[in-house]
Amino acid sequence: MEATHVMEVAQLLLSLIHSWGLDPHLDKVCETQLGLLRPMIPVSFGVLSKGGYMSLLLPTWQNNIVINSTPEELKTVAMTPEQFRREGLTKLFTARLHWELSTTLTSNHLLAMVAMSNTLMSMNMATFIPEQERARKLHRQSTRATWSNEEEQEEAFTQQQAQIKQGWSLLSTHHCFLLPEKIDALDANNFKRPQVEMMARRWQHHCLEIREAAQQLLLGELGRMGKKGRKQLVESWAQYLPMYTHTEPIAQQAPSTGQSNAGSPTSSPTGQPGLEHDEESEEEEEVVRKPSSLAELKRKQTTAVVLLGVIGAEFGQDISATDGKRNNENRRKSSVVEGFGIGNNNLARSTSMALTHLLLAPATQKLPAYTPLRRAAIDLIGRGFTVWEPYIDVSKVLLGLLEMCCDSNRLIPSLNYKLPLTPQADACRTARHALRLIATARPAAFITTMAREVARYNTMQQNAQAISVPITQSVLHRAKREILQCVEMLIDKMQTEIANLLVEVMDITLHCVDSGDLKNKGLAEVSPLMCKFNQVSHCGASRRIAVGASNGHLAIYELRQNKCQMIPAHTKPVTALAFSPDGKFLVSYSCTENRLSFWQTSAGMFGLGQSQTRCIKGYSTAPIPDIGRLNPMRLAKLFWINNRTVTLMLADGSETRFNV
Repeated sequence: MEATHVMEVAQLLLSLIHSWGLDPHLDKVCETQLGLLRPMIPVSFGVLSKGGYMSLLLPTWQNNIVINSTPEELKTVAMTPEQFRREGLTKLFTARLHWELSTTLTSNHLLAMVAMSNTLMSMNMATFIPEQERARKLHRQSTRATWSNEEEQEEAFTQQQAQIKQGWSLLSTHHCFLLPEKIDALDANNFKRPQVEMMARRWQHHCLEIREAAQQLLLGELGRMGKKGRKQLVESWAQYLPMYTHTEPIAQQAPSTGQSNAGSPTSSPTGQPGLEHDEESEEEEEVVRKPSSLAELKRKQTTAVVLLGVIGAEFGQDISATDGKRNNENRRKSSVVEGFGIGNNNLARSTSMALTHLLLAPATQKLPAYTPLRRAAIDLIGRGFTVWEPYIDVSKVLLGLLEMCCDSNRLIPSLNYKLPLTPQADACRTARHALRLIATARPAAFITTMAREVARYNTMQQNAQAISVPITQSVLHRAKREILQCVEMLIDKMQTEIANLLVEVMDITLHCVDSGDLKNKGLAEVSPLMCKFNQVSHCGASRRIAVGASNGHLAIYELRQNKCQMIPAHTKPVTALAFSPDGKFLVSYSCTENRLSFWQTSAGMFGLGQSQTRCIKGYSTAPIPDIGRLNPMRLAKLFWINNRTVTLMLADGSETRFNV
């Protein structure tokens, strides 16, 4: 039942790194609930260099710090003057001096602290107090047996677990966001800030916990430095951004470096910014200096792409100043970094081109298929899509992301487990997330682009023999499941936006679902979310689907012939429609136009020729009061009572009957 060595090492590490003495409440939580141990003497820290050397930062330089003690104080604490002085030094060191040693040390320690706190927070009831660990294991055993006072035990256990979770959360938040202010309050301007470039290099670290910690810390630091600080950072790193222009082919091997290096000896064409030295320890870099070697230049290019991508994605989104009531989510995005503002599109353009190049460039020896840098580019395209959108080819980006998601079933057994993923599965997961971010940020762009690609795919399918292209190899065929999931997520989350694009959504849905399933089960079972809209109706008898568009047209899909016919039915958006049970009639209603129409599809003579859908009867309906128009989804519904009579049911509960 004793704690494992892994947990003991973790306990020791967190105890040594924690900034004791800055927050008395947090210190108490750490000691009583989490089981951290308060250091008794100042600790020595060290850093490993690239060459395997270790530089130690010894606490002996504190000998000149005077800590006075009065005889009364010594009596109350029962210590010798030397012990008292040592305890005073320890308090001073852990609270303040520890964070004033070096930026590399601060970066590494904060990364370790935040990553481990988050990990322990996600574990069930993880704590370093032996009694609680014992209780946890006994509880695990007792849940297998049954006890009479089980509910009482369970409640106490749940409460304790919530407290421990909150303790780890406090510890993480303290180091991620509150530490700099607390140290500045004690001793202004001496805190060695974490290095943004070190966090940027770990933006897509292969270890998920370190990745999340680096992202939290980098965003916290960028937010803290304010508009002015970010502008300086952008200016200092923009010179290392690799330049890709429209004239250069995507598969190009040697892009030239930024203009600022033109005169330096390292201005020879370099490889792509692909080789990421993930595990190397970074030297302190207060100022960005000229790179001394090709490897360092590559590393600087890598860092520049990620850093500018993060700043652009998170802080480069313009929200008009007239919007007085900004919610918290938008507040962060409202601060426009000058470099990414409307005035200077150059930086946003070159950053977006670098990111899309990394997504779409074919795998080479210099830039393998699944590097952390490529993953970072995929992630940042998703996060900052609204900033990059004007400068990128949206359909190429979406197809590139879908290409990575094609084999998601095989690669990722379950996304709920934080298991170490293979680089390919990790890239697949990141691409999936990026797709969903793009879809929710710009639903109209996502739907119209995908509908255009589906139309192109259908044309290719019809001419497949003529152009001899294996159609099953295309991304659109292999990623059907993924596209359908994105569309269903949009219908679920953004019904009002999707209601205006129903015809395009139906095009995409019919491409993604299995036609055999549609024949046997019907649309309601194959895609229940589509049938939530009153503007969609499926007739199993005649195998047709009708969709009412926002421009007043009716789209009638003939599933037998894979054709779609558009009919100008109303002058205003269609509110509801429904096929009669025998499929002979279709009724459509537009509340804005106050009109209800009956339609009949007549086949040509002996079933030959083009089938024609024409209006056989129309009624004017009573106007709906304006309040009823707030939610277009709930406005009106049409029910057929029999093959000739339909009921129009409005949002206020009133019903009207109409006959063909």
